[in-house]
Amino acid sequence: MKDKQKRKKERTWAEAARLVLENYSDAPMTPKQILQVIEAEGLKEMSGTSPLACLNAMLHSNSRGGEGLFYKLPGRISLFTLKVYPHVYVSLNML
Repeated sequence: MKDKQKRKKERTWAEAARLVLENYSDAPMTPKQILQVIEAEGLKEMSGTSPLACLNAMLHSNSRGGEGLFYKLPGRISLFTLKVYPHVYVSLNML
């Protein structure tokens, strides 16, 4: 039990959001929706007064540039999904 609690405490916002988008949704989600799943599934220990602000800041910073983990849908106010890299498609199409 302690190992599970330790993993949850050590998990970053990025790791928790990635788990949500990989395993709990097949559509883009808002930061508020992602946070609701994180809380419901206990994917990250919550501390501080504004977890939504922390999650939102992380999503925005990790959706900029080529190396980001998340992708913000253009023209939408805060819908995020996991970024898919082109080389993944190439390797899957070769199978």
